[in-house]
Amino acid sequence: MDMQVLRERAGLSRAEVAFRLAISETSVRNWEAGRTEPTMTPKKYLEALRLFKCTPEELAAASEKSINQRHKRKPGRPRRFPNNPVNQVTPMPDTSAAEIRL
Repeated sequence: MDMQVLRERAGLSRAEVAFRLAISETSVRNWEAGRTEPTMTPKKYLEALRLFKCTPEELAAASEKSINQRHKRKPGRPRRFPNNPVNQVTPMPDTSAAEIRL
């Protein structure tokens, strides 16, 4: 179960969740898409548990599943540190100032 399933199971729209938790609808969309993890104050966390009608374990598992699904949907993303020699910077040959003509 992911964040969207939790919300839909509670019968709520993204706008309703955002309004009741006093956050932006974009935040809710990002949670569901796995772009960001929910970060809340303890008071908002308890409100989210009541709102989604779930246990803390279910909320944590849903957040984790949303994050994992995002990474599975993007298999062709470039690596952060590519091993491809084409993308590596090659050093310039050592030249002295006398050799350089303007």
